[in-house]
Amino acid sequence: MKKLAVLFLSAMLLLGGCTTQEKKTSAFKAGTYSATAEGRNGELTVEVVLSADKIESVTVTSHQETEGIADPAIEKIPSAIVEAQGLGIDAVSGCTITSEAILAAASSALASAGADVEALKEIHLSAAAGEDTEETVDVVVVGGGGAGIAAASSAAEQGASVILVEKTSALGGNTLASGFAMNAADPELENQLDALNGQVETLKAVLDYDESEFGDYADTLKTLKTQINEYLKGDTSKEFDSVEWHIIQTYQAGKRVDLSGEEISGDFDLVRILCEKSLETFHWLGDTVGVALSDELSSPVGSLWLRGHNFESKEGVFASAQQYIEAHNGKIYLATRATDLILDGDAVTGVICRKEDGSTLTIHAKNVILATGGFGANGEMVKEYNTYWPAIPEGIKTTNVAGATGDGIELGLQAKASLTGMGMVQLMPTASAVTGQLADGLLVPSQYYMFVNQEGNRFVNEYAERDVLASAALSQTDGVFYHIADQNMIPTLQNKATQEQVDAMVEKGILYKAESLEALAEQIGCPSENLMASVEKYNSYVDAGNDPDFGKNVFGSKIETAPYYAVIEKPSVHHTMGGLTINTEAQVLNEAGEAIQGLYAAGEVTGGIHGGNRVGGNAIADIMVFGRIAGANAAK
Repeated sequence: MKKLAVLFLSAMLLLGGCTTQEKKTSAFKAGTYSATAEGRNGELTVEVVLSADKIESVTVTSHQETEGIADPAIEKIPSAIVEAQGLGIDAVSGCTITSEAILAAASSALASAGADVEALKEIHLSAAAGEDTEETVDVVVVGGGGAGIAAASSAAEQGASVILVEKTSALGGNTLASGFAMNAADPELENQLDALNGQVETLKAVLDYDESEFGDYADTLKTLKTQINEYLKGDTSKEFDSVEWHIIQTYQAGKRVDLSGEEISGDFDLVRILCEKSLETFHWLGDTVGVALSDELSSPVGSLWLRGHNFESKEGVFASAQQYIEAHNGKIYLATRATDLILDGDAVTGVICRKEDGSTLTIHAKNVILATGGFGANGEMVKEYNTYWPAIPEGIKTTNVAGATGDGIELGLQAKASLTGMGMVQLMPTASAVTGQLADGLLVPSQYYMFVNQEGNRFVNEYAERDVLASAALSQTDGVFYHIADQNMIPTLQNKATQEQVDAMVEKGILYKAESLEALAEQIGCPSENLMASVEKYNSYVDAGNDPDFGKNVFGSKIETAPYYAVIEKPSVHHTMGGLTINTEAQVLNEAGEAIQGLYAAGEVTGGIHGGNRVGGNAIADIMVFGRIAGANAAK
């Protein structure tokens, strides 16, 4: 039947009996039709308006996709269907799942109107192949996530001509899908905040640390002890922080042993720069790049302290950076994938890119910066390199965007770059068990977290490192658990979700909401007596600032104000700590430890900073600090 339909359309075209538009139509039942399909983060609904012989319009009327990342698909796929009068539309780069969901929903809507969907899938939107082009600039940046826009902005600030290429159809990458809190020790600001229960005791415990066990970090620990002693002599009702405390926590959280017994930890010089430069880089983003900054501090899961600086909006960071780059002798090419480095002997002198229309863009440059992100969305690569987890669970989801596939690693290897820490993969414990995403749920500061398993019992120190939390979660039945919260925690949401958005998540089944703990227990299917006893005991620990069961050492508020909430969570692949080896100038090193001429890297494509486990909030600090360093040095 499909072949007959195609032959009929071809014959009509040869006879000149119809226009191109008429050629692409099928018999429809005029009207408005809606259908849904499963997108990246949940259901997506499409409305199709038909006349008797034409697709008049296609509109995505509702969705749960990540703003910014999914926007290109939501904008392009519906208009492409109308333009082609068919369904043979290619997915938008970086938005494959969303693209496929729109096409699936549109297909269902058309089928309900009596259309021959299979014939419509044979009709493609033709596009003329573009011409191959060449350009020459000072700096080319590969990747348009946080590290890429920081690097391009920094190079442009120095007066360099810059081209940024991004393989997907929008800036943002994994950065846009993150919690977006940027750790930075900010004693002046933090000293205005009341200390949280348990923080003072945590600091006192540091005084017993043995410097002989801290290697390159020993002098930093000595300085920190002096700072803590001075703090303890004064007003301990206010929060303490310092760059040295940030350094020590980053080191301790990243010091791990892999499956072969090999110890790994963050390189001291890289960690020092990360922590020392983070606050000034945060303000550089505001003062120079024009990003709107927030004065709110947060504590993402696994952050270990309240020092997460935030931005007014995620999308605003990229909009401001794009405006800055383009206003300072820079260009941005989207849907342009760097496939090869240009090499002159051992030196890197540019990149070769493949554009969406199939043409080649060759960019000659004095220096190339790789800022392509990690490989958390490449399941095979994660399993291939893993040397930390006894096994990566089958079917595990990822918080990563589709473009995080390890492209930068492959490019770096073309220049004989060395790799470090590739086996260390971070699982995000608090990802949605439904979608695998971070955005679906109660993204509150981690001092507020209370976790229970399917029996309604606590099972872990909720303020611990991410790998500790993930390991504990995976040991529970089916690897799932529940985050319990009350109404007082809603205003603390890091993603600034409104009550209306929270209620919408309840309607979609992502969150559970009840007026009593007994009713909440019934909804999530655990014994009510267990949940009530767990909450009562936990609340007593909040009052005491001490958790004798699991050692939670920093607390927010008690769970005591109705309505109560629960969200089902399960670990997802989140961050790859390993990558290209760099030095403090963000230069990529070869196996001999020498800088590769013309090649820089920043962000998750690099390794050596986070050791075996990344502190929550350190990723944004990493990409922005080293992106800025890479851009400035590449512009010289």
